[in-house]
Amino acid sequence: MAKVDVELKDTGIAVLRFVNPPTGLLTGAMAVELDGHIRQLAEDAAVRVLILTGGQPECFIRHFDVAELASAADAVRQAPPPADAEWHSSLFHRMTRCLEQMPKPTVAAINGVCMGVGYEIALACDLRIASIGDYPIGLPEVNIGICPGGGGTVRMTRLLGLTRALEMLYMGQTFVPVRAAELGLVNWTAADALAEAMVLAGELTRRSAAALAAIKQVCHASVNLDIERALTVEQRVVNTRMASGEMAELMRQMHELGLDIRDVRLRK
Repeated sequence: MAKVDVELKDTGIAVLRFVNPPTGLLTGAMAVELDGHIRQLAEDAAVRVLILTGGQPECFIRHFDVAELASAADAVRQAPPPADAEWHSSLFHRMTRCLEQMPKPTVAAINGVCMGVGYEIALACDLRIASIGDYPIGLPEVNIGICPGGGGTVRMTRLLGLTRALEMLYMGQTFVPVRAAELGLVNWTAADALAEAMVLAGELTRRSAAALAAIKQVCHASVNLDIERALTVEQRVVNTRMASGEMAELMRQMHELGLDIRDVRLRK
């Protein structure tokens, strides 16, 4: 049965798993379910870190169900969407923007094949870790006559730069995990992506949730705004953090105990 499973750990870590054996395809129904889970977890204060991974061996998400996509194309020909359609008319854009905007870290633990919409979802996560193996990662949609429609063209260009993104998208290139890491498509590789992501998430839960949210907000502002507007966002966020009791307590702890700023005891 195609579904998206949710596992809530008592450590503040949530794990979303994509399950659709044996194909590993994402369906429209799964996308709706995923969107609902993401929005709920974004609002859940008990969830500190969100991990997305595949729920079957050696497959994150193969790609979207092409049979469904062909039917959707038929429907569009019969009833064309408005020429002035905006980004929020797409479920995928709304869902991936929610991933980007939620005030907590998100990690894609890529445990196997990750193409098309699978990699687009991974691109919307803050960090991407891939299991070492011989499987493809990338956006090969040009091979079926379309461009990536879940934000892949935009996010890949922002991640890698214009000419490298055009090269990959024009050619429909996919890469094995080690090469994907060399190119910057994933942050790093590990023997077991989910196990690595769980260790990372555990580390992140020991840091200040408010500080992590502030870092995420300002980093996204630096991409989306001109530098002076982004610096304004940074200054306002810093002012808010300076006024927080948590920051004052951590700085006092560091001073009174003579700790190094890297000391794990400073992390909440």
